[in-house]
Amino acid sequence: MRTREHGALGDSRRYIPSRHITTVPVEMASHFQIFTIFVFLILNIMKPIFWRKGRFPLKMIVSDLLEDVICTASANAERFIKNTKYTTFTYGERQMTSILAPAFHIHTDGMILEYPSTRKRGVKNHPARADFYCYCHNGLKDYRIFVELKSGYQVLPLTNGFDNVNTYLYEQACDDIRGLINEVRGANRDFYSGVPVVRVGMVAIPLFSSGEDDDIKIDGKKIVKEASKQFTYRSPDMDCNLIGYWKVDKRLRESFKQEWEGDNCTLQGILYVCHIMESITV
Repeated sequence: MRTREHGALGDSRRYIPSRHITTVPVEMASHFQIFTIFVFLILNIMKPIFWRKGRFPLKMIVSDLLEDVICTASANAERFIKNTKYTTFTYGERQMTSILAPAFHIHTDGMILEYPSTRKRGVKNHPARADFYCYCHNGLKDYRIFVELKSGYQVLPLTNGFDNVNTYLYEQACDDIRGLINEVRGANRDFYSGVPVVRVGMVAIPLFSSGEDDDIKIDGKKIVKEASKQFTYRSPDMDCNLIGYWKVDKRLRESFKQEWEGDNCTLQGILYVCHIMESITV
């Protein structure tokens, strides 16, 4: 067994049922829609719950894309659990990337991990690496997405809300994507000329129950509602505007093996809290 480093940091408001379960005529469906329908209907995987707010150019398009990514990442996580009986992807940011990266590859026209970029910190620019850089086309125009990912850890029940470490990681992700404005408008502006660029901060929070609470009833809608309150900030540069929650099926939870030394907890689901910034064009 390995030891988990617990201290490591690595429109309107509404609940939206997954749109991927809607029947779509085959002649109208994209390959991505067909793929997602197959995953969630044929393989009978628990579909995530989504919540979103805000309206601005490309917001709906990027929100739809991220929902697709979260659904496919959930399918990747479930397949990993079924085949290995472990939940290693919850260990940290790098491990969480292993289920998200294939999903970004499927739902975009191209994706690069650790994309070399320039980030402003204070008054100076510094070399940086964006976690995900995606080429996208929505049928009308090209656009680009930068995503900064952080991975947290939360034990249920949410008696006192989400732990401070999770809000810290979310704020750090938002700070990182704000700093990427100098990548787009600075020395490399010609490269991005005429193409809208959307920056996304995301924190993935695996939710665990402690040993004696493994059978507690988890209300996904209440978890999402609590997150929508706690990750709401007065600053528009921090406000969460997309949340997704994937709940692990009970039969799947019963198949887990104890992986981390000293832990006596069970994965209940993964919460994705996102801040999608308004697009910038140069």
